Amino acid sequence: MEVVQPPSAEPGDEFCSSLLSRFGKSDEEHHQHVCSAVKSMYLELKDQNLALSPVAYFGATCSALDRLCSVAESSGNIIDALIFILSMVIDRLPPVILIRKNAYLSELLIRVLCAKSVGANGIIPGIKIASRLLSVNQSVIFEDVSQLYCFIIGCIADDRAKVRKQSHLCLCDMLKKNVQSSVNDPVSEAITNAFEKYLLLAGGSNSTAPDGKNLAQGILYILDALKICLPYMSSKSLLNILTYFKTLLQIRHPLVTRRIIDGLYALCFHSEGEIPSDLLLNLLCSLAELVISEESSADSMTFIAHLFDVGMKRVLSSNKKLCALKLPIVFKALKAILHSGHEGPLVAAVATFKSLIDSCIDESLITQGVNNVKDTASSTTGRIVPTVIEKVCETIESLLDYHYETVWNMSFEIVSTMFDKLGRSSFYLLQGTLKNLADMQKLPERDSVFRKQLHECIGVALAAMGPEHFLCLLPLNLDALDIDDANLWLFHILKQYTVCAHLSFFTKSILPMALRLKRRSAELNLEGKLHLSRYTDGIVYSLWSLLPSFCNYSLDTAESFKGLEATLCTALKEEPDLRGVICSSLQILVQQNKKVLEGKVVPPAEIGILEKRGVAMYDSHVALANLAALKSSAPALLQVLKELYLYSSNDSTKMLLVIPEL
Repeated sequence: MEVVQPPSAEPGDEFCSSLLSRFGKSDEEHHQHVCSAVKSMYLELKDQNLALSPVAYFGATCSALDRLCSVAESSGNIIDALIFILSMVIDRLPPVILIRKNAYLSELLIRVLCAKSVGANGIIPGIKIASRLLSVNQSVIFEDVSQLYCFIIGCIADDRAKVRKQSHLCLCDMLKKNVQSSVNDPVSEAITNAFEKYLLLAGGSNSTAPDGKNLAQGILYILDALKICLPYMSSKSLLNILTYFKTLLQIRHPLVTRRIIDGLYALCFHSEGEIPSDLLLNLLCSLAELVISEESSADSMTFIAHLFDVGMKRVLSSNKKLCALKLPIVFKALKAILHSGHEGPLVAAVATFKSLIDSCIDESLITQGVNNVKDTASSTTGRIVPTVIEKVCETIESLLDYHYETVWNMSFEIVSTMFDKLGRSSFYLLQGTLKNLADMQKLPERDSVFRKQLHECIGVALAAMGPEHFLCLLPLNLDALDIDDANLWLFHILKQYTVCAHLSFFTKSILPMALRLKRRSAELNLEGKLHLSRYTDGIVYSLWSLLPSFCNYSLDTAESFKGLEATLCTALKEEPDLRGVICSSLQILVQQNKKVLEGKVVPPAEIGILEKRGVAMYDSHVALANLAALKSSAPALLQVLKELYLYSSNDSTKMLLVIPEL
């Protein structure tokens, strides 16, 4: 097709030039019709000596469309081309003209679009024009714009994908812009009515509508529209649509379910208005039951997991009690997703598990669970009905079953998050979980990565419940007749993860173990069992090596350090191997408290979770009291350290470091 370019010097000819340069070399018939039509307009305007401005092209296009509307057998291709040109030129018009000509153009557009000869190439730009007219319309009366909206809504279930998509996008855009306008209610209602129409017809015996459309397909198309429109629809329409969603979920058709999931996710993520929490939670529970009862596709499970996250948080924000009540079934569904074995759902389920643990479990739920555990332990009538948090903890514990062996690495992440959330209360609520973790240590032929992940998880449990409770459930068992039965593998975990502990526990529980083993070592030495004696001495040293960890943001330095003073002095004098450990411990105690007092606390971004917990427990009052306790014991410790410095060359460096601190 030969392209005739208008003279470049003509003022205002940019519009014609841009269309010809864009579509002039295209082989598509529609593009050729566009070029032919705009070229004809250009020549006509030139002949009439009219300015080649967007306003002139606008007038010429409208006149041509008006003439074609009154012709019985108009060419659909020409109408399509003219509508397309109109959609391009109105973006170049001054807003004041578009506002002034709004009513005229709206009426013309409706007449043109109602012509049977208009094809997809005309309807798509027609929808864009309607959207543009609606965006500049200053009327707040729905009747003034109802025809434009009705036309766009009439296209939401169109069989042509491009027409349908343009309708959905325009509706979403207009609803979003008018979310606070009086127009929003009738537009939302019109969309809802279209949805209801298809649902009612689909409930009949015929699979096609009176106009020949496939009803089931039409429902899917409208669900596609709702995926993006739902967050901006009126509360009344939202209530009705969510009710229909509940009914549709009962069909358990994958295509329907997936669209409902997408719609609910968009609603929870984008809507700034109030969502009916009871209805939303009901839908989330229906999806949870679906996941638990039957296998879903990997994509569906991934999106359901993400939906649980945003959905439960929306319910939480409006109805905390209702959210807590349904946590157990949501956690069971996430557990089922975790068992699926698909990578995408696995990652999504783990993230949602951790997110909901952090946001939906609060102190009141934890307290209810702890009280119930205590009441059950003292009850003579048997087990009391478990609370919400106990049911949730039971699900978390089950993630360590052999059924989940292939995803234990992810289970450890979730279990760690739960321990961290429950803190000291995990002693009551996660006892079985900790024992299961300890049993995993006995599993043979496990690689180093598994051991590392397992020990990290156990370490989080230790940090959460504290060494007192931790060792109550999982004792070191150092008094076992066979030393191989002792849980020596716990030492490096205790050393690495003990923080915010009590010095009194070290004094009253750890040191007595060290003293008993020291006596046992001496007995073994007398019996000539030198190897066992040295082995036992190593365990004694391991017990003492826990002291720096117990000094790491100790919770009772002010009250308990004095009780440790004499033991430290004796050990410094009589146990050369322990001097380094004791000096390091004293340094930690003094330096941490001085930093708090001087305001030199390390920024949170530069320290780990355990240290953050310790820093949060300390303030200037605590630091002052701790330093006062250390100061009262300083004379006795300094006397011993000075003597050792003068008469012992081996430990002089360590003592030089700690003496100035005291």
